Order: sequence, then C-alpha cells, then structure tokens
Amino acid sequence: MSPLYRLLLGVFCVSALLTATQYATAQQGLTDEALDNIEFDTEADYYVRLINGDVVSGPVTETSSDSIGSFIRIKTPFGRARLYASEIAWLGLLEESYRARNRGLILPTAEAIKKDHYIALVEGVMPMLGVGIADFLSVTAGRTLIPTIGWQNQFSTVNIKATLHEGKNGLVEGGKQVYALGVNGSWINDVNFMGHVYGVATFTGKRTRVSTMIHAKVAGKDSYEVSGGTLFTPFTFPYANGTIGVAFMMDVRFPEMHDLHFLGELWNADLTRPSQSALFLGLRQTNTSMTFDFGLTIVPGPNVVPALAISWTPW
Repeated sequence: MSPLYRLLLGVFCVSALLTATQYATAQQGLTDEALDNIEFDTEADYYVRLINGDVVSGPVTETSSDSIGSFIRIKTPFGRARLYASEIAWLGLLEESYRARNRGLILPTAEAIKKDHYIALVEGVMPMLGVGIADFLSVTAGRTLIPTIGWQNQFSTVNIKATLHEGKNGLVEGGKQVYALGVNGSWINDVNFMGHVYGVATFTGKRTRVSTMIHAKVAGKDSYEVSGGTLFTPFTFPYANGTIGVAFMMDVRFPEMHDLHFLGELWNADLTRPSQSALFLGLRQTNTSMTFDFGLTIVPGPNVVPALAISWTPW
C-alpha cells in the first residue's frame, strides 16, 4: 500500500467515524440538557432546521420546559413557534446557517470549517471529505474514481488551511474580514506530486462574500507526464517550482432568498501566462444539510466544461 493511499484512507476513516457519530445524534434531535445549556442572544436571529425538514428563523423569545420536554419559542411573521429539543436537527445563529461558507466550487475561502464537516462529490467522480479541527484548522482530501484509467492514474489532493484572523471589516455593517494560510499537496497520477502554499483573504457583506488568493508552487517536478490509461493519450506539460498564480471568487446570495447563491471563480496557474486561466460561473442551492453547485467552466481553447458538486453536512 502506497504512502498516499494510506494517508487518504486514514483521513477517510476518521472523517467517516465523525460523520456517522454526529449524524446519528442529529437524527435523534437535541437533548433537553443540550438545549438548556444554550445561551441565546435576544438581539440576534436564529435559524432552526427540524428533523422533518422544516425551517424556522427569527429571534428566540422564550426558553422553558413542560411535561414533554425543553422547548424554545421563536418569533416568526406568523406568530411564536414552540419548538421542542427532540424536534431540532440543527440550531444556530442565522448568520452561521450558511454552512458552505468555507468553500466555493474549488477554492477554499479564508473561513474555517469548524463544526461544519462535510462529504462531497465533485464532477461525479471525485469523493471529497472536509473536516474542521478546533475553530481554526480545516482539512480536506479527495481522490478521483474514474473508470478505465487505473488506480495509479487517478488525481488526488490534500489541503490543510489555518484561519489566522477574523474581525469586522469596517466597510459593511456586520461584515467580516478573514485571513488564512494553507498548504496543498496534489497528485496527477500517483507519481506526479506538486506542492503549493497559499494565502487567502475573505471579505463578507450582508449577501456577498469575496475571496482573493495568491499561491506558489514549492515542491514537485518542473515537467509532468500525465497518463490517462485507455481514456486519453499521455501528454506532458511544464510547471516549474516558484510559479506564482492567483485566484478570485465571488459568492452572492440572491435578494429575499436564503438558499440560492451566484458563484463565480477565476483561477490562474501562472501570472506570467494569463492564458493558463479558467473561469467558472454557476449557482449554488443550499440549506444547512445539502449544497448543490452547478454551472459551466471556460478553459483555454476556449472550451466549455460542465461543473457540478454535491456536498452533505448531515448533522
């Protein structure tokens, strides 16, 4: 078993155990004790997803209990809803209900995963895992499972990001500025390793998130030969250490909607070669459990490639 395979298998096992444990807890709802221990901000809006799939949002006006169990009351446009702990699958501040804020389609934002661990499938062929450690460290890993090209010819990636600072941005009321540093290791075929370091900054507004990234290749070969088994003819491309690239992402929630976003990403692998760039334009449909990203990517040629990612944050 190769070191790469052992690394990916270890990440998968730890993440799967964490996912299974927390998913089982979510399916049972909150305990009365857990609800009683939450200190609510009476000036803030909360977002509640129930086990049956319904969503309720608004300020919490009362916490109490009766013969059935502990409950909260949330003020809504239709009155005050009484929600028991056993009915609640997820409860948090409304501003934290966007649980995919730590990533775009491909790019990581500066925001940490924290407790929003997820499982994803990118382009239908690449399972991904995302795990938050404490409130600042985020780890993601994935490997393609493309038929006909052989296990040794797949694409793999491991990304580790540390969120170093989060504070008000002073530009938009309630807006934040977040900064992170990260390292990424990728394998195009098991023998073609490339390592990157990067810095990313994210600025948020009421409905918008903008992220900018600069990255540098620091490890690997200066030229790569990529094999695709029987799927395509092998080809080579240069990618020298020291190459610097940039990326930009915009995430905009549509007005009066909590679940539909516009996503745009621009990637450049080498600042000295603007032609080595790609542009993604698409939409994101999301709630506190599922996220669907879909759109089109324009790559050099020009060519247009469909883009799709599905992620699940079940607890």
